[in-house]
Amino acid sequence: MKKLTSLKWEIGKYLIIFCILTASIVFLFQIVLLQPMYEANKIKSIETVGSFVEKFIEDERLDEFVDYMQSQSDTCIMVYQSSSSGGMQGSIGNRGCMISSITNSERAKFVTKAIGSKNHSYLARVTNNSSDFGVDGDQGDNFDTIVYTKIVNAADYSSIIMVSGNITPLNATTETLASQMRYIALFMIVAVAILTLLMYRHIAKPIIGITSNAKQLPQGKYTIDPKTNRYKEAADLNNTLVQAANDIQKADKAKRDLISNVSHDLRTPLTMIGGYGEMMIDLPEEKTDENIQVIVDETKRLNALVNDLLDMSRLQDGRIVLHKEVFDISALLKTQLQKYDVYRMQEGYTIESELLDTIYVNADKKRIEQVINNFLNNAVNYGGEAKHIIVREIKKENTVRIEVQDFGEGIDSKDLDNIWDRYYKVDKEHVRVANGSGIGLNIVKQLLELHGVPYGVKSSKGKGSTFYFEMPIEKENHH
Repeated sequence: MKKLTSLKWEIGKYLIIFCILTASIVFLFQIVLLQPMYEANKIKSIETVGSFVEKFIEDERLDEFVDYMQSQSDTCIMVYQSSSSGGMQGSIGNRGCMISSITNSERAKFVTKAIGSKNHSYLARVTNNSSDFGVDGDQGDNFDTIVYTKIVNAADYSSIIMVSGNITPLNATTETLASQMRYIALFMIVAVAILTLLMYRHIAKPIIGITSNAKQLPQGKYTIDPKTNRYKEAADLNNTLVQAANDIQKADKAKRDLISNVSHDLRTPLTMIGGYGEMMIDLPEEKTDENIQVIVDETKRLNALVNDLLDMSRLQDGRIVLHKEVFDISALLKTQLQKYDVYRMQEGYTIESELLDTIYVNADKKRIEQVINNFLNNAVNYGGEAKHIIVREIKKENTVRIEVQDFGEGIDSKDLDNIWDRYYKVDKEHVRVANGSGIGLNIVKQLLELHGVPYGVKSSKGKGSTFYFEMPIEKENHH
């Protein structure tokens, strides 16, 4: 099994990765790309100055504008104007700057290049000794200069705009930035360590506290420590675990109730089977048909209980698969009601039916029969002294509604949502009668939900109950 990493180290890892990425980006832009970006911006600035000068080429204030641009842009600007015959009429600019010192041959070379270009401009990068531009200086005094030349054609003459600017070496600057980066890296390492501890304290520790408290969950206990509610997600987790603890308590109680009720339901028929069997062994004259029928009936009760428990287990595990078919649910109801004639004849029940002629539905016939029988058994078991049951079939547009109504004690409104639970008892002293397994309604609930159809119960205390479910009509025939 893979060893899990502590949240503290996970936080530290991601913070370190973030810092490395940040430092790498800073290093890339501040050290590696500083010189190229500076040169690109310098060239763009020189070209922009040339464009501004071009706009003022015919303005009387051109001389003033050139002086202003030189002072603001740290560039050298010269404007040469010539007549149509090619002779130079004059020049505007700082005659003391580098361009004014360029020899005529160098200037002619730049102009020729500009004339031959598509947009009549030429950008040159000159790396040379200062003497190459006619400036006195030591042979070792080298520097880079950008010279921008633009030819502007006017009505009667041509103008030559030349703008230059020096490229300042950034070696000292990059060395300074590299030194700063070392201090920044050291600071970030310390910051990561502090942030990791702080985040661990405020994020991980509440989770550790919750995990420690959650060890009580198997016993259905969970106590919220106020210290763990430092942020919303931790509070939500605490609330979820509290709910889980409550659910575990309920599930544990339901398990105990299930064992108790199943034991009770098993004990009664087993006692009767054992008692009647021993009696017939000890007293041969007691081997009557009536006594044998008691054993048979109690055996059927045990078999029904075992089948219900198996069905409930399969439903909970999702092991029951519906086998749907189109069948006449009206005919199914009539057939099932015939089985309950024994209650009418032997115990005086009145069972009325208000059924339609023929209604077809698409469902698992065996499981719908099981639902109907459980509703009828429930009505018989809880019908009370009235012993009156009504089975209805109601058509509502494209659905059919099946109702089983009894006139017994009814169910209090606060208990309606719970009657579908296993072995739920409306009151603690109530014991289900012998015919019920105690889990019938829970099986009904799961079967109807598996079919995806609505179901429910309408009841009030002292007025009986009506259990129902609805199914879409597949097709309908009336005779």
